[in-house]
Amino acid sequence: MRVIETGVVVPRLAFLTAWDMLDLGDLPAIFGTSKHFWMDDTSRRHLEKSTLDWLTGHGLARGGRVNPMWSATLRVIAHADAEFYGWSNFRDESHGAIAVAVSEDSAVRVLADRDTVTVQPVPVRWPATSLVEVLPDIAGAPVRRVAVAKDFYADPDSARSGPLAEPVDTREVEYLNEVLRRPRDGMHQLYVATRDSDGDRVRSEPISAIDLTGSGRVLTYVTGDDVIVMASGTPREVVKTLNDTVKSLV
Repeated sequence: MRVIETGVVVPRLAFLTAWDMLDLGDLPAIFGTSKHFWMDDTSRRHLEKSTLDWLTGHGLARGGRVNPMWSATLRVIAHADAEFYGWSNFRDESHGAIAVAVSEDSAVRVLADRDTVTVQPVPVRWPATSLVEVLPDIAGAPVRRVAVAKDFYADPDSARSGPLAEPVDTREVEYLNEVLRRPRDGMHQLYVATRDSDGDRVRSEPISAIDLTGSGRVLTYVTGDDVIVMASGTPREVVKTLNDTVKSLV
């Protein structure tokens, strides 16, 4: 499937309108559940014409029709075999969303904010890297790796064998809590998704990359065995975790 060869920044409303015009179904998760407000037929025709005019001016439509490469690009996003995506929120209250969609031999990255949608072709072999490289360039924080059972984290005293038993060792829980209470500049809630043998979409649990003020990024997530993991959020660790997670969904 031949997609666009260079990135393009599209007004958000034009992107959503083109999506509707191609009847692509549900939008990617990063756009939320609503597309835009209801409008009457006259207003919708005007919006579709304005969208086609914009796309034509940027080489993405011709003769009143979306061109094949732009259509193929949106179809990769709509019918992805695998997705790497997430939302970023920052201390200054700015925010944005990222998605990398992979379908057969093509991959597309989408960067969305309130006003615009940036669509870029990316290497099909490295989707996790294509997501991580657009996060803020922050080194991994100097924290030690911690793994704590979710049940133990919620109630450490449940691990005691009886009322007269020695207190349980809660140092890992305390360390995890201390790190996660530190001031932060931003947080990135990441997910992966793939298709099962029936073609249904299967999504992971969240993977949180947290940018601690002055010390770097930490990564935290819950494994399939209900273990809470915290590690230094180096680019390599984030990429590895995303790749391991998508493999675990198959």
